[in-house]
Amino acid sequence: MNVELGVPTISPVAERFGFSPLQTGGHMARSMMLPEITALCNTLPGDAELEDYKRAIIIENVLGKPTVSSREKSFRHLVQHYGLDRSRPLFRALRGLGSDDPSSLPLIALTCTFCRDEQLRASFGLIRQLRTGEVLSRQRMEEHLETSFPGRFSPAMKKSLAQNVNTTWTEAGHLSGRVTKRRSLPVPRVGASTYAMFAGYLLGLRGETLIRSVFVDLVAPDPSIVIAHLSSPAARGWLRFRHAGGIIDIDFAPLLTAKEQAQVHVTS
Repeated sequence: MNVELGVPTISPVAERFGFSPLQTGGHMARSMMLPEITALCNTLPGDAELEDYKRAIIIENVLGKPTVSSREKSFRHLVQHYGLDRSRPLFRALRGLGSDDPSSLPLIALTCTFCRDEQLRASFGLIRQLRTGEVLSRQRMEEHLETSFPGRFSPAMKKSLAQNVNTTWTEAGHLSGRVTKRRSLPVPRVGASTYAMFAGYLLGLRGETLIRSVFVDLVAPDPSIVIAHLSSPAARGWLRFRHAGGIIDIDFAPLLTAKEQAQVHVTS
């Protein structure tokens, strides 16, 4: 797995933390559903379980969907994107950091679904190549997806998939514009920087390798911004952080159970 130089391949071992190794993800049907995950975070408590989300979406209709079928589909797609399972640290941290820093939720949500969707991960290979202000057409994203997954998707599916991933990158700030999409840079946020580093940490990245990984590119234009952001969550007990003498040490033990800490050390 070469996370430093490119897009990560998620191994089945990482599934225990909330990552998904499946070959297809939620963007086959929808964008990252930012309004929906935001509504759930604003409505349900942080300790809600998967069944609580299911009941809220399907029975209580907190998302305001018009039919039972659309509620069931929304639940299924949200599970594909986020897991909605607090026993997995990736989603548990989304709820914790998203509540602590609500302005970070779009980039936190992006990072979470990036960890769970192979097509979104592949699409970032094109996004990160674009110059700021450069136009990205849907057709160009379709071509990139065909190159990444030759022969896997029909023309109609590639069109839908390209629209969905481009919408997600727009919601997160990597693209701008309703019709004409142009490359932009997301506004860096403390909570998003913390979450991105946490995701890389769960995959076994440490020190300089973590700071130079693709996860930084998801949330900030420069690693120095992420480094500067980590002092604040460290003071609040989200992580342990040391940066001295050219050495970077980031430890996310405060966000993990003892069992998860042992599993992370095995992964790394």
